Amino acid sequence: MSEPTTVKSARRVLEILELFSQGLRKATVMEVANALTYPQSSTTALLSSLTTLGYLRFDPADRSYSPTLRVMLLGSWLQDELFGQGSLVAAMEQLRQRTRQTIMIGLRQGIHVRFIFSLPGLEAEGIYYPVGVLRPICRSAVGKMLLSELSDAEVMRVARHANAKEPAENRVVLRELLGEIEQIRARGWAKTVDYPLPNRATLAVALPEMPGQPRMAMTIGARKPVMQARHGQFLAALRQSCEVLEKGVRQPAHPW
Repeated sequence: MSEPTTVKSARRVLEILELFSQGLRKATVMEVANALTYPQSSTTALLSSLTTLGYLRFDPADRSYSPTLRVMLLGSWLQDELFGQGSLVAAMEQLRQRTRQTIMIGLRQGIHVRFIFSLPGLEAEGIYYPVGVLRPICRSAVGKMLLSELSDAEVMRVARHANAKEPAENRVVLRELLGEIEQIRARGWAKTVDYPLPNRATLAVALPEMPGQPRMAMTIGARKPVMQARHGQFLAALRQSCEVLEKGVRQPAHPW
């Protein structure tokens, strides 16, 4: 029996992800092309697309690609079902149950933040953020949280680059941004109100550092009045979730 036909580009995307799943930590375009016998041009295009979508990260130092947690999240619900309640998705679900609001994970992509996972809120009047959405790094809560981990000089460099790409009405005032970043560093959380739309608010904290992964932040999205009334509760719940995840990151893997 002949092999059923498949869409070549879809098959190649899955083959690339499967290549990394075999224990390959990182690879260049040529290494992927040689391993899978793909043309270099199409390999470059596929790796670039997967990076844009947040499934891979690109390291300009050695021009290599490596998988992000978004790859893991594709099947993490199955991990929870089979192996218990210790994963990132389980922590997000517990946070959603406690707050009943939308829970998201974001990482930096240049001058933007990419939301790689989202659990919609349980309230009828909750807000929804689709997976994969991009937000300006200098204007979103997750973006500012991630910027707070950079030096002032690096924040200025990123902000200038972002302003150069934005229309005049969306540009940030550099001095004001630096002042806000300083406050975020001191208190350990970032918040936006009436952004990206009126009557919305988000509260973000940094996730614990995970080996081989870009820095990420977790955020709660809610209607503005809900966030104002329950800010303290939401912040405590976010911090508790991150503490649980940090303990999991630090624990050595079981030998079995």
